Amino acid sequence: MENFYEIDHLVPKLDKAAVLKAMDCYEDSPVYEEVADEYEEIRDDMLGLAEPVGILGFGILPKSIETKKYKAGTPVIYAVLSIGDGIRKCSTNAFHEGDYVKGMLCDAIADDILFSLEGRMMEKLKEVCAEHKMGILQRLEAPHDISMESQHIAWKHLELEKRFGIGISSGFMFDPVKTSCQVFILTEDENVFKAHHDCRKCPNIHCKMRNIPKTEVEVIRGTKKRRIVMKEGEFLMDALVREGFYLSAPCGGKGRCGKCGVQVLEGDAFITQEDKKAFSREQLEAGWRLSCRLYPTEDLKVAFTLNDESEFEILGDTDDEEENRSSETDSGYEIATDIGTTTIAMELLGCDSGKRLHTVTFINEQRAYGADVISRIQASVDGKKEELKNCIRQILRRGIRQLAIEAQIPMEKIKRISIAGNTTMGHLLMGYDCDTLGVYPFTPVNIDLIKGSYEEILGGTEPGTEEHVTYSDSTDPDHTDCSAEVNLLPGISTYVGGDIVSGLYACGFDRSEEVCLLVDLGTNGEMAIGNKDRILVTSTAAGPAFEGGNITWGTGSVAGAICSVEIHDKKASVKTILNQPPVGICGTGVVETVMELVKNELVEDSGLLDEDYFDDGFPLAETEDGRTIAFTRKDVREIQLAKAAVRAGAETLILRYGISKDQIAKVYLAGGFGYKLNKNKAIAIGLLPPELGDRIEAVGNSSLAGAAGYLRDPEGESKLKHLVEISEEVSLSTDKDFNEFYMDYMMFD
Repeated sequence: MENFYEIDHLVPKLDKAAVLKAMDCYEDSPVYEEVADEYEEIRDDMLGLAEPVGILGFGILPKSIETKKYKAGTPVIYAVLSIGDGIRKCSTNAFHEGDYVKGMLCDAIADDILFSLEGRMMEKLKEVCAEHKMGILQRLEAPHDISMESQHIAWKHLELEKRFGIGISSGFMFDPVKTSCQVFILTEDENVFKAHHDCRKCPNIHCKMRNIPKTEVEVIRGTKKRRIVMKEGEFLMDALVREGFYLSAPCGGKGRCGKCGVQVLEGDAFITQEDKKAFSREQLEAGWRLSCRLYPTEDLKVAFTLNDESEFEILGDTDDEEENRSSETDSGYEIATDIGTTTIAMELLGCDSGKRLHTVTFINEQRAYGADVISRIQASVDGKKEELKNCIRQILRRGIRQLAIEAQIPMEKIKRISIAGNTTMGHLLMGYDCDTLGVYPFTPVNIDLIKGSYEEILGGTEPGTEEHVTYSDSTDPDHTDCSAEVNLLPGISTYVGGDIVSGLYACGFDRSEEVCLLVDLGTNGEMAIGNKDRILVTSTAAGPAFEGGNITWGTGSVAGAICSVEIHDKKASVKTILNQPPVGICGTGVVETVMELVKNELVEDSGLLDEDYFDDGFPLAETEDGRTIAFTRKDVREIQLAKAAVRAGAETLILRYGISKDQIAKVYLAGGFGYKLNKNKAIAIGLLPPELGDRIEAVGNSSLAGAAGYLRDPEGESKLKHLVEISEEVSLSTDKDFNEFYMDYMMFD
């Protein structure tokens, strides 16, 4: 095999615009005419002074310049281009004579001529590779890809002094200086040719010739494949969300929760400190990275397999009424909707019969922006308001369309849609600014009953598009002749929203003589106490622990989530949703794990985990690929804080209402988590008052039930208004009794 190939037909060329750009000289610059005239005067002379030469040579990487990825002995091609020293000398003379414009212009011209030779070098490189049935795997350039000593290795290996009179200094700089050197890593795959300079990897971010090519990522999820184009400076998670992919990110993409992992199958991805905390060494070597911290600098192929919530178990209405997907007696239809922080449920009703005809449920894909309302508020404030709005609107449109298709009804016959949700969800849906929601005095934009058209409240932009698409646009597949009136149900305050008002209505607070307590154990901990004459409401900072958020192995209610736990002789026995192989722990599993650890004296009353499990956590099960699902001391602390907040909030409400626990007729436990919660185990860890154990009733999705009741009831609007008027919020942030209760119920005694 011949080792050396001189590059022939090297014709120097110049690009006037590129030369002037390199000097920061544009048509609107004051000196543009002067510099452009000077360029025209010296252009031909500079081209005449160029003496281009080039050479390629096969070799191997010596030990002295091996990289972390490419070790000594790796086959390579060394390549060098030079234009001689004539233009540099002209530039030096101009500077000495005080003609700085000419000096700078000569230097910029020299760079452009050297750059122009790149095309011919690529042609020759392809010819040589084809001849030897080889390909180029990667291009390395000193000093950012490979050490500067590589230039000395190439100088010696290619005999540059002997062939072209090119010298080299002790600092490995070529003479003449307008000489470039590259090292190309060879591969036996002759179809691969990654030989071009990649500005994405170049640290010279101020280079005037910088041209960032589009980066493509091939995404594999199950049997589906799709290519997405990255934007400059965009993290992979943001691109995935932008393109309509859903993934869980309870921390809101801050690199803390470790839940947004993807596996890089092809291409290089830098390992961040956050990656090192989230994954084991073996996982990192297998390509696992956090998508929220992954900034692709080259084309990648990635796969989703962790934390897939596509089969999330979501609670709809829980009454005993059977669904009937068609009703010939109904002249029109209505849809009740609950927008939860984690899940969304929608119910189709007959206008005349009032029957529930069909229900659909979805994951709230805004979870990609954070598990709780605080994270969503922050994401909105940080510039993601439109993305959050369009995300939820798209899900609702999808649900409406699915209800119509599966119930076989025309979209134009949908007359009204009611929507219940917490205040933050309502603001994100309406596209309101959330700036005042997260800071004192926590002022909402609008929490009254909002009525509008289908287009006004549910219009939006589809994933992967930039333009606004309205419901009248026939090109939008989500919009088909629907002119329903949309009603967003009213709330009480920033942190006690329309979902709680709807729940109060569903549980009959507007007509009850007896005092009852409503506790909604969703992503947020909201509660209310009262009857038809007076209601006190509050919200506690319970966080997303009851939905699996902030828990090391926490996940939503997906197939394989550990939902029940028993511990005997320091060994765990678990049950999972749908009896699938374990993938993580959902909210009920979290509560049961803590209760079992406390009962078996593996967690002290103070919350301290047994020293045998202090570092690695208590093992519950193993995943199919052999990873240990463990419950850590951090997880114990998360549930400790959450249960203390809920219990203290309930105790404070009861105290402020001025009654004893035996005067409370019923405790309604709302939410999907509450519906499946083992109330005895919840009482055992101090989440709920034991005195109320015999009066606790799980009511499921009371928000959805209330939204449906509102549509069925001609007096629904006035009843909701009455509930809001008689409700008073109790602020816990400065409440002395709440703080005392909170400290007391931190304990597991």
